[in-house]
Amino acid sequence: LKQSQRIRTCHGLKEAMSAPACLPQWAQEGKSCPFGEKLGLLVGSWTWPNEGVTWVHYVAAFYSFMPMTMVFGIMLVGLWTRGLREVIAFIFQFVCLVVMFILKMIMQQPRPQGSCSTSCGMPSGHTLVSVGTFVWIFLEVHYAEWMDKRQKTIIVAVAGVLLIPVGWSRVVFHDHSWAQVFVGGVIGGLVGALWYAMLQHRLTTWILKLVKAWLPFMELNYPLEGLVEEAPWAATASGYGATGQKAQVQLAPQA
Repeated sequence: LKQSQRIRTCHGLKEAMSAPACLPQWAQEGKSCPFGEKLGLLVGSWTWPNEGVTWVHYVAAFYSFMPMTMVFGIMLVGLWTRGLREVIAFIFQFVCLVVMFILKMIMQQPRPQGSCSTSCGMPSGHTLVSVGTFVWIFLEVHYAEWMDKRQKTIIVAVAGVLLIPVGWSRVVFHDHSWAQVFVGGVIGGLVGALWYAMLQHRLTTWILKLVKAWLPFMELNYPLEGLVEEAPWAATASGYGATGQKAQVQLAPQA
């Protein structure tokens, strides 16, 4: 009984991601995909072609699996550090998926011919997640005062090499068109920038402190340079307002 429930749940999720307008002809006829087979896992899947496979396809498979690699990596690092930074990163991946799902259901554009995926293709979710993560990393590194220029260049370069080609890999497997990749990249960049801006808000700092107080076993390792604590404002001579300067205490960054 439990196994049948799991099967029905999986079918339900698949149908939720597949609008009727996006279903290819072979899927509507109840046939198997004639172009190849769908490999990978969840947000790290791709269409492996029946013929014409070259070394380029193996490189593209590496990049198409990158969203799942990030999820697994964040989880493993989070188990090691017990850090709120990793919790924030995991939530960001989930936010990107929610944005992707909503936009796919609104646009309902099918994937190009040659894909074995039955879900809608506009925008590319892989590209949205990868570009969004890259933009967030870039902004964090760019405004990090404790890093020197060489460190910033290395981190941004590595992130770019690992994340930017993800969109290209989706076109190689015909799982997305260039237009779907472009829109996914633009939206991902906006989501990443908005996420960074939200994290800089004072309210976010208060929330992180509350979570740390409720869950003392968690490490407060975000922001990267450590939290800036504001000392109580001194009263003015008139007894109202505050002094023009606020005393600040810099907390040491945690690994």
